[in-house]
Amino acid sequence: MRYLYDTKLWDKIEFIVEILIFVALLIAATIKFHSHDIYQAMFYIALAVIISPFLGLQRVTKRYLVVTAFILGMFAGYFS
Repeated sequence: MRYLYDTKLWDKIEFIVEILIFVALLIAATIKFHSHDIYQAMFYIALAVIISPFLGLQRVTKRYLVVTAFILGMFAGYFS
């Protein structure tokens, strides 16, 4: 159970999850571009840029931005 306290392991897991979410959002944006829903596709691209591990934002800032964008997306009806 000592591996639960390994911060480097958790950082690697978080990095891999960020990459997977980034790729998934880009795929979702591509699908929305093909269905001619430009606003939703741009929203997914903006989320992908925020979650991108290559952007260089601090993790706390990134989390607040993603949660805020998700709430705004719910109000816009993108996650219905």
